[in-house]
Amino acid sequence: MANPDKQTPATDGVGRFYELQQELSPRRRAPYRLTADIAIPPVTRGQLKALRSTNDDDEQMAIVLGEHADAVEELFADLPSDEWFAFQRDLYAHLFGQGSSELPGGSSGS
Repeated sequence: MANPDKQTPATDGVGRFYELQQELSPRRRAPYRLTADIAIPPVTRGQLKALRSTNDDDEQMAIVLGEHADAVEELFADLPSDEWFAFQRDLYAHLFGQGSSELPGGSSGS
């Protein structure tokens, strides 16, 4: 049962949580637009926690791609592997910043 005294910080417009969201809003990363139908949103805290639970590159990519994982896999299935690796590098640079593959937990395939 929800605590009636606890308001949702994102909607109450009060407090440091709300202020941080407002500060980050102008510089927040946009979704990664792969095709007209595939826009991969910025990674959430929940996804970051899930990434830590596996060292498997395919599982990590599925976590990052979220609902688009199957569509992206299908898109690249019959293409040369260098196109897949270029996509991974570009996606991770967009979502995490340049050099993300060198960070602890970064994908070794990206």
